[in-house]
Amino acid sequence: MKTILVCCGSGVATSPQVANKINEYLADQGLDDVAKATPKPVETAKSTVENDPSVVIYVGIAPADAELQETLDANHVVGMVGLPWLTGMGEDAADEKVKAVLAG
Repeated sequence: MKTILVCCGSGVATSPQVANKINEYLADQGLDDVAKATPKPVETAKSTVENDPSVVIYVGIAPADAELQETLDANHVVGMVGLPWLTGMGEDAADEKVKAVLAG
C-alpha cells in the first residue's frame, strides 16, 4: 500500500482534516486499496520519508522547506501543498494530481 504523508505543525488538527478528505476521495475513486493518507507532525516528515519507502506523496499545509524538499527529491516523493483540501479552491485539480501520481 502506498502512503500519502500529510503534515501540519502538530499533526492533530489540520493534517487529519486534509488526510480525511484525501481518503474520502481515494474511496470514491476505488483507490483506497492502493493508497492511504496518514497525518503526522511536520517535524517527523523528513525521517518518515527517509525510512518509509511506501511514501509516494507528501502533502504539507505549507510548502516544504529546502531541506525537506531535498529529502523528497532524493526519495522520489511528490510534494504538494494541502491548502486546496482546506479551502476547496483547487481541490479537484489536487485530487487529480494525487490520482495521476498513484497511477504512475
